[in-house]
Amino acid sequence: MRLSLWRRAPSGSSSTRQKRVSYALAALLMLTVASAATPAIATAARLTYIAAAASTSATPQVVLARANGAGPRSLGPASTAVLSPDGVYVAAVGPGRGSPAPGSSLVLYSVGAKKPMRTLRISAAQLTILGWAPDDGWIAVTDGNSLVAVPLHGKARALTTGTIAGASFAPRPPDRLVFAQATTLNAGAPVNLYSVSMAGGAPKQLTHDGLSEYPLWGPHGIVYSHEQSAPTATLQLWQLGPGARARAITDVTLSAPWTGLEPVALSADGRHLLANLVGTNDSQAWCIDLSTNPVSEHALGAAGTVTIGNAISRDGREVLITEGSGTLAGDDFSKSTVTVEPWNGGLALTVAQHGAFASWDR
Repeated sequence: MRLSLWRRAPSGSSSTRQKRVSYALAALLMLTVASAATPAIATAARLTYIAAAASTSATPQVVLARANGAGPRSLGPASTAVLSPDGVYVAAVGPGRGSPAPGSSLVLYSVGAKKPMRTLRISAAQLTILGWAPDDGWIAVTDGNSLVAVPLHGKARALTTGTIAGASFAPRPPDRLVFAQATTLNAGAPVNLYSVSMAGGAPKQLTHDGLSEYPLWGPHGIVYSHEQSAPTATLQLWQLGPGARARAITDVTLSAPWTGLEPVALSADGRHLLANLVGTNDSQAWCIDLSTNPVSEHALGAAGTVTIGNAISRDGREVLITEGSGTLAGDDFSKSTVTVEPWNGGLALTVAQHGAFASWDR
């Protein structure tokens, strides 16, 4: 899963680049969609989510549970958390040291073994998790304005410094990371894709149009958001395939408040793509079938609700989303839910109430 980090204003906008309303920066009103005829989920699989604080003086907690929501267990305070690809670890961003705690810390929980929490990195700035390497060897984070690869053991590697607009590991070894970097924080600043090997070496520039961001590395190439200026500035999805050839995937007609699509996750075979249609204080989980020509698309969630796509199952049959109604604001998750939705729509399973921004290993 690739975590979106920045909400980039399209060219011509008077807004500056702002932090995205994804993964721990938003609260959604609750919608419960449950029935006896709910999706069948293997209980061996696991999920994490951020649970609402118990009181105004408390902090949100990262919760570990089975993928059907059973057996929830609080691990500790966190603003973001991501389960490792094999479900062995949970990486979380928690408070820094001190009272009150300045900055933030990257901590590691072992899911099965009874091992104490380990602190992997402490920063005076805000840490944000961007994703896991497929072999659990590295965690990509932003540390202030730096992109850093943090290993489970050993020394962290600083990859670049600047405005980072998303990053994603290749789905198979060797460990490589694709990231988007803008020249400045200002709206309309050029932003391009780069790749770098965890084995060493300098980043390699992949795009040169200044309009490429939010990359997601899949089995058949890199899907990313590409800014188009006609007739209005919008973000459409493109794919960078073998030979560095880029092609458009979507051509969605948008109107206010929507500004475009950002990719979130791909099924293991690369056929089903989960994205988010984003806008001003709004989001809609968006499903794209890449096996058809042209691609087929549909939204998930009940009419009138706000949905944020969090993850997709490896077989592409189920989607994990945060769902609610109203606008996104703050970090109060008390009125939001985490649900599992069938890819083709239909009855959903609520796996967590008063929670948001989930990850899983199924």
